[in-house]
Amino acid sequence: MKITNMKKTYGTKVALDIDELEFEDGKIYAIVGANGSGKSTLIRAMAGTIKTDDGRKADFGGKTHCYMPQKNHAFKMSTEKNVLLGAKGEDAKGKASALMKELKIDSLAKAKAHRLSGGETAKMALCRTMLSGAQVLLLDEPTAAMDVESTLLAEDIIRRYNKDNGATIILITHSLSQAKRLADEIIFMKDGKILEKGETGKILSNPEKAETKEFLEFFSSEI
Repeated sequence: MKITNMKKTYGTKVALDIDELEFEDGKIYAIVGANGSGKSTLIRAMAGTIKTDDGRKADFGGKTHCYMPQKNHAFKMSTEKNVLLGAKGEDAKGKASALMKELKIDSLAKAKAHRLSGGETAKMALCRTMLSGAQVLLLDEPTAAMDVESTLLAEDIIRRYNKDNGATIILITHSLSQAKRLADEIIFMKDGKILEKGETGKILSNPEKAETKEFLEFFSSEI
């Protein structure tokens, strides 16, 4: 799975400028960087929710993909029905019930989803994503609205999806500690470009680029 010559500009501002970026099947990647570095633009361009300058798209190699945006939509129906939208595979309802129980929103199954809190909506959306059966998951800060306990539960679910399905998972995170816990590799972005990509332990302990080192030092208390 790869990206080549993917660019996105807004007027004179270059939001994304990727020459080449490859992902290995079955790995978890964490995209990190400061606000405005191009992380969300990259994952939205990959998901196809924004059009690149020349219409170029990510090459998923024929694999199915599912995108979970940072701001999740709750349709005006029950939480359970929202979770089951687009569900693939056998016993979807049973799996949905198990996921909601694991994330402690099972008591909200019949509640109106559009009235959920931000954290509850994020949990609902994560459950929905986990039922997609997609071979590639694109997750934009999936736990940003969750508390610490829910974040750790969500990470377990993401990790399990990766292992059970052999899925490739690409997630944006503002938390270096989350990247350390979850990711096989880290991708560091700045000014719409990929400055560094490599094995998580190596990037966090011995980055090659001065810009990566400066970023990590600033957020070192999180690691």
